[in-house]
Amino acid sequence: MKSNKFFVFLVIAIFPSFCFSQSSPQLKIVEEFALHNMPRFYDSTLKYINLKPQGDLNYLYPLYQLFKEENKFKEIESDIGYNNEMSKAASFLGDYQTVLEYHLKNYEAVDPGSEKKLHKIIDDLKDINHASAEKYISFAAKDRQVVMINESYDKPLHRAFTLLLLGEMYKKGFRYLAMETLNNFSNRSVDRLTSATGYFTNEPIGGELVRTALELGYMLVPYDDTSSSHIANQRDSIQAANIYKIIEQDHSAKILVEASYGHNAKKSLDNNYVPMAMAFKKLSGIDPLCIDQVSMSDESEFAYGKALYDAYLDKFSIYAPCVAMLDGAAINITNNDAYDVCVIHPHTTYKDNRPTWLSLGGLRHVVYVKPPTEKKAFLVQAYYDYETNLNGPGKLVPADQTYINTNNDNYALFLRKGKYLVTFRDVGYHLIGKLNIEVN
Repeated sequence: MKSNKFFVFLVIAIFPSFCFSQSSPQLKIVEEFALHNMPRFYDSTLKYINLKPQGDLNYLYPLYQLFKEENKFKEIESDIGYNNEMSKAASFLGDYQTVLEYHLKNYEAVDPGSEKKLHKIIDDLKDINHASAEKYISFAAKDRQVVMINESYDKPLHRAFTLLLLGEMYKKGFRYLAMETLNNFSNRSVDRLTSATGYFTNEPIGGELVRTALELGYMLVPYDDTSSSHIANQRDSIQAANIYKIIEQDHSAKILVEASYGHNAKKSLDNNYVPMAMAFKKLSGIDPLCIDQVSMSDESEFAYGKALYDAYLDKFSIYAPCVAMLDGAAINITNNDAYDVCVIHPHTTYKDNRPTWLSLGGLRHVVYVKPPTEKKAFLVQAYYDYETNLNGPGKLVPADQTYINTNNDNYALFLRKGKYLVTFRDVGYHLIGKLNIEVN
C-alpha cells in the first residue's frame, strides 16, 4: 500500500456539549422500575457495574444500578464514564439508538465556522473511489501473518464487521482469533460460548462472532493483561507478549486480532504510551496489518471525528463498509498513519427501530414474535435450542435480544436458520413465558 496522498487538518473551536433528551420509552420504563422497586439480588454496596448478579446473566441489572445509584456511579466513573456505562448497557440490549445518544452526551460541539471549513475540505476532494472493505482487507491480508482490527466496546456494529471477515481470512490461512475481550483467567471457556467466555462476548453480536469463529475452525486466544494494577503501557506490552506467544509456539501461525479503540495503533502521539500493536511489532519484528474501523463509523469517538464522518458521508453515498481509494491506493481519511487501513461504515439504517446490520450480511433475517398476553412482557431473548442443553440457566448468551417492540406489539429478532427457545421477561427480569420456534 502506498502512503497517503491526502490529509485533513483543521483547528477547531469547541463549544458546550450537546444536550439530548432520553428518547427511548423502554429505557424510561427501566428507570421508573429501578427507582421505585428493589430488583432481585440488588446489592447497593457494589462499586462496579455487574452483568452477572449471583453469577447469572441479567442484562437489565446494569441499568438498574445506573438509574438507582446515578450519583454514586457518576462519582466513581465521572459523568463521561457514567455515559459510557449507559451506552454499553444499552448495547447489550440491542438498543443502538440509545448507544449513540449516550455517545453524543460526552461530545463538545464543533463551532459552525470550523464545521463549514471541514465541509469545504471534503467537498474539494476529487477522484476518490471506494472499494469493498471486506474485499480490500482480504486482499491486503494475504501476505500478512498478523492482522489487527479495532472496535468500540459499545458498538456491536464493529463486531458484526469483523464477523464478516472470518470466512475469507480463514481461506487465507488464518487459524487464530485473539480477542481482547476474552476471559484470560482460569475459569475461561474458549472451546464453546458461555457466559464465562468473555465480557463483551455476552453481547449477542459478540457471541455470534465467537460462535462463527469456532464453527469455521478458529482457535480462540485470550490475550488481555490479567493484572488490574498495571499502568497502560504495562497492559499493552503484556497484551503484545501474549499474542507473540502464539507465534513462538506455532511459527507459521496466522492471527486475526480484535482490540479495543487505539490498542492496535502502530504509532503513538504520546511518548509515554506504547500501544499494543507498536509493542508487538518491536517484540516480534512482524509488521501487522492494522485496521481502524472506529473513527469512521456512527458518531465516531469524539466531536471532530463525528464532524469529519458526517461531512464525508454528506458528500459520498456509501451503502456498505468501504475503503477510500485515490490513484489505486488506499487512503486514510482521518490522516492517522498509525493504521494501514481505515474502514468507512455507512450511516446505520433501521427496521422496526433495530439496525439492519444485525442481519450480518444476510446470514440472519427478521423474525417477528408475539409475547404472551396474560402478563406484561418487556424483554425478548432468542437462544439457540442446541445450546440450552449445554449451558445452565443464566449462562446462555442470546443469539439476539431486544426490549424494543414494533407498532403491532411484536418484537423483531434477527436470527439465522435453526431452532430457538424464545423467552419473555418482565421489566424485573422475571421469566414470564417461553416459545419454541424454527426459522427456515
